[in-house]
Amino acid sequence: MKNTRCCVCNAPRATVCSACKSAYYCGAECQRNDWRSHKLLCKDFATFVKASPRPCPTAMLALYLPILPYGQKGLAAPKIVWIDPEHEMHIVERKPDDTLEYIDPLKHDPIEAEFTQPRNMSTPVNARGFEISGNYFKKFKLMYPVVLHLRDAFNFDGSRPNLTLVEVTREQLRMQWKGPLVVYSKDSFHSSACQDITLTDFRTFLDFCKKYEASDGGLSDSLRLNNYLELELTNPGLFNSLLFHNSVNQTIRGVEITCEGDRHFLATEQFLSVDVPVVHPIFDDVNNDNGYIAGFGATEVSRMIQVPLLVRRLFPDKVWNNSTFHFFLRYQNWYSNSVAQYLNLNTDITSTEWGCRDPGYNRGQIYSRVLVVREDKLAITARQVEAVAAFFKHVFETLDRQKLVQLGGLSGPPLHAARGNLMGANVSRARFVQFFTNFRDQKVQGGDTPWGNEVLP
Repeated sequence: MKNTRCCVCNAPRATVCSACKSAYYCGAECQRNDWRSHKLLCKDFATFVKASPRPCPTAMLALYLPILPYGQKGLAAPKIVWIDPEHEMHIVERKPDDTLEYIDPLKHDPIEAEFTQPRNMSTPVNARGFEISGNYFKKFKLMYPVVLHLRDAFNFDGSRPNLTLVEVTREQLRMQWKGPLVVYSKDSFHSSACQDITLTDFRTFLDFCKKYEASDGGLSDSLRLNNYLELELTNPGLFNSLLFHNSVNQTIRGVEITCEGDRHFLATEQFLSVDVPVVHPIFDDVNNDNGYIAGFGATEVSRMIQVPLLVRRLFPDKVWNNSTFHFFLRYQNWYSNSVAQYLNLNTDITSTEWGCRDPGYNRGQIYSRVLVVREDKLAITARQVEAVAAFFKHVFETLDRQKLVQLGGLSGPPLHAARGNLMGANVSRARFVQFFTNFRDQKVQGGDTPWGNEVLP
């Protein structure tokens, strides 16, 4: 069924796009409204069928938003593909030897299988079709359904976030969609027969994404729960834009502690004050990241001085974190963060690592730059974090000297009790207040006069 209504407002007797012949507009205003998304596919749509003829009579045009290899940025636009409704909506391609190849677009990739329940990668994925019957954004009924073909259990089967959809919709996305997505259309609501998708249908799909939201909190909860770690890795600018947009620009003052590479190649200060969006994953206690990046939760040693700090590693800046620097400058540990390692001193009196700093190599990961905020969501300044880190370094050095003298020969419960007494004598709110005052005075005496106005955190 051909739809010649305006793809934006549904006005009748619209004019077709002269380039792609696949979307209709009632006038210049609606065409401008649609241009940001239409331009993603207009040129390709105009040439696709000629370049890639229909491989078989039952094949239909569709849009494919794949899951890409881990660490690869999402595509800027969906892929135009042929699917065969008579072969379970598989992508169909004609090979050079004139045979047909069918590809399951919803198949799980090895990364998804590795971090979820064991699965046979050759087992077909249960799929379902989600029918879009109306324009969710403009509130009008469609002439025929646009169908979203997806994994039936994408929220529970280890599916990874669809970064291509995020790249295409950007701040307009309302919920997290996981796993590959195929978008196609039927020829009517009363038939199972399919038809070639159009860019009018693409607009319908995007308007759906702008308005459809899950009942569990949508994209904001997904960001907070650290489900967009891949986006943070591949497109940090868009990741931060989503954080601010979904926080409605509500932020908390935090601090980034830079690493050696940041300071050498980017000439940054060691302590940087930053605005942290309220849906940032640092505030999530779970921080389920499969070991790719670490969030400690509130460090116990910071709680002992009544300044509960949340600490989270950040991915190294791509300006300097590349193979060229690693090859020519590999003698230098550019990821080293000599300050951050003191923020999580081991306070477990039964541990062999008691009193030790965290070197940042848990599960093979390294510190690099870290983000620091208060667990109670009060503001914290760069100077305050500098003072806290200096205090914990002082505590580490003090414990390192004292435990050799006071704990020698002890073991078992007596050792644990002595460790507890030693930690309590050196780490307390009163001790920190005294240290902070002296630290501030030393800074002022050394010529750093702005320190004179710094208040105790």
